[in-house]
Amino acid sequence: MYNSQDENVDLERDYLPSCHSSRFRQLKNPEEAVLEHFVQLITNQTSELCSNANIKVLPNLRYGGQVDRQLVDIYYSDVAKSKNKATPLFVFIHGGYWQMLDKSSSGSMVAPLVERGYRVAIMDYNLCPQVTLSQLLEQFSNFLEWIFDYAASTHTSHISFAGHSAGAHLLAQLLNAPDVLRSPQRACVPIRSLFYISGVYDLRELWPLTSVNPKNILSLNAELAAKLSPILWEYVEPSPEPTFGIHVLVAGHDSVSFIEQSRSFARLLAAKGFKIKFHIFEQYDHFDIIEESAIEGTPISEYIKEALQ
Repeated sequence: MYNSQDENVDLERDYLPSCHSSRFRQLKNPEEAVLEHFVQLITNQTSELCSNANIKVLPNLRYGGQVDRQLVDIYYSDVAKSKNKATPLFVFIHGGYWQMLDKSSSGSMVAPLVERGYRVAIMDYNLCPQVTLSQLLEQFSNFLEWIFDYAASTHTSHISFAGHSAGAHLLAQLLNAPDVLRSPQRACVPIRSLFYISGVYDLRELWPLTSVNPKNILSLNAELAAKLSPILWEYVEPSPEPTFGIHVLVAGHDSVSFIEQSRSFARLLAAKGFKIKFHIFEQYDHFDIIEESAIEGTPISEYIKEALQ
């Protein structure tokens, strides 16, 4: 957590999640190995969806822009669609420190959710430095308006969201957008659950780090880093009592900074009156907490399944 006076913490290392995994330690470069494994595995998990006869996809629905990454893929089952009844929608926002990954490697959660009757929206977004982080948050707000409009027009029973790492940072914008939360579309499509997974919510320590923000590709300074930190936002207080649950989740093999940011974020939202569950998955690191969401019966998959009921 932010402490501008603490010179004993190696922040460059603390904000690199691959340095805190216990896997691949037998290899010469375990940090590179865990990251390479993650990207390869989640890419394979996503590409395998195309060979699953039970899963269909509506690709490249545009929520903004014209020729950029503001696109969404919607995965669904013909079986659920043929029943001609309202179906739930689940939205996933990938991580990558706002500068890497895309929807082609973000489908780990799709298969288990589609099997339970969900449609699953995997969003893409413009990456830094093609846009600034400030612009990215504005585009994400536009996406929120689009996805609620889409949900309201497609017979959706309820909607849930999950964001991982930088995606959790973006997802915090949902709680900071009164126009979205109180819109007619929002009233038509209730939120069921929000999952904030190993997120980063305070950018004040992070923005000067060359390991995370080389050549300042996020276009930040001290003032902007504070302005774009969800831990410092004034949130829309739920009125009346909130009807949706918020799950702030973090891996036991995340760094101290990541764990404490999640803990502080959960406390902040609880103090604002939101229904919060904070959970540390001791067995996971920053990456396999997503990798195993593709597998039925794993701790993260079971947690999400139970939270959505």
